[in-house]
Amino acid sequence: MGPFLELFKRKKVNIEDRLKKIKNGDREERENLIEEYTPFIIKSITRVTNKYIEIENNDEFSIGLEAFNEAINKYEFQKGSFIKYAEMVIRSRIIDFQRKTRSLSNLVSLDRDSPMEDRIKEGLKINDFTDKYDMKEEILRLKSLLKGFNITFQELVEDSPKHIDTRLNSINIAKSIVENDDIKEEFYKKKVLPAKKIIDRIGVTKKVLKGNRKFIIATVLILDNDLDLLIGYISMIEGREKNSV
Repeated sequence: MGPFLELFKRKKVNIEDRLKKIKNGDREERENLIEEYTPFIIKSITRVTNKYIEIENNDEFSIGLEAFNEAINKYEFQKGSFIKYAEMVIRSRIIDFQRKTRSLSNLVSLDRDSPMEDRIKEGLKINDFTDKYDMKEEILRLKSLLKGFNITFQELVEDSPKHIDTRLNSINIAKSIVENDDIKEEFYKKKVLPAKKIIDRIGVTKKVLKGNRKFIIATVLILDNDLDLLIGYISMIEGREKNSV
């Protein structure tokens, strides 16, 4: 009965008092609050997505947790209900994620029966890019570079990692390759990922390299060939501004 009574007492504490403790640096209270309000976070996400949300390896759930934590940090006590505010932040972040995901999908929408020019036009319907001609040139340049590694856009889309954490890890591997001259030299010379050097130098597993090979290669080519507008998409995946890549 002891642990149950303690939990009951804790839940009786006013949420604003708990938020004050958190804002004063109580990390344990923050963790407790997030854990207790996980069902609320899931429910808030579901209201936007209209689909069942799993906790494990789910992009929307990760974004919802981050949004709830953001709401804790930014909440001002004079502005009304924290719960309503948190739900608003979660909703906003999920909608942003959906919008960005649709934009990425449009950019690499690769209908097998459509000419390459039509597919590029589809990708260029994104408002983030004002200079459509430059974007078209970059896409064609990337296509040409990928061809040298025997990779098509269709294969890139089909084999790209689906989860944010995996994509971020792959981007970091690509950055490390670009920053290591001898690895990069072998990469271009042999048209493959120098697995042994990458594993020894960067500390990743062979399984990770093999599973994300095409995405890592494409990211190296984008970063190392100054394809600035496509770098913007990598930045968007990382949740940063383009110039921070």
